[in-house]
Amino acid sequence: MAATTGDDDATSDDTAAGDKAAGADKHRLTALEGLAALSLDALSSVAYGPEAIVIVLVAAGTVGLSYALPVTAAIVLLLVVLVTSYRQVIAAFPGGGGAYAVAARHLGRQPSLIAAASLIVDYILNAAVGVSAGSGGADLCLP
Repeated sequence: MAATTGDDDATSDDTAAGDKAAGADKHRLTALEGLAALSLDALSSVAYGPEAIVIVLVAAGTVGLSYALPVTAAIVLLLVVLVTSYRQVIAAFPGGGGAYAVAARHLGRQPSLIAAASLIVDYILNAAVGVSAGSGGADLCLP
């Protein structure tokens, strides 16, 4: 590496070397690895969301159950919007980055940090939901 001046500014040689090192650390996920690592969010939403909706509609009685089809249509519409949005983000940010990258580029630093923090909370809560569902399922296996 090239020497630097007394302050923390790196020379262009340092920057180029850092870019090469960062490129060497990148790892692309295969489709199977990506599903294993990133599908928990979608799977938990698909598994627990409709169940919670049906429980509420059943508790409301026959009038509540008559709303099952409109609620299903609304969910399908939201999924179409979500898939369209994801496709646009992937097209605009082919290198990845998700909500943080989009917010950083278009809204600034503070909103991007909020997006990153909300994703961390989302992943933590997904793990908590998965553990609680697993322990609830374990109850059924034990006498």
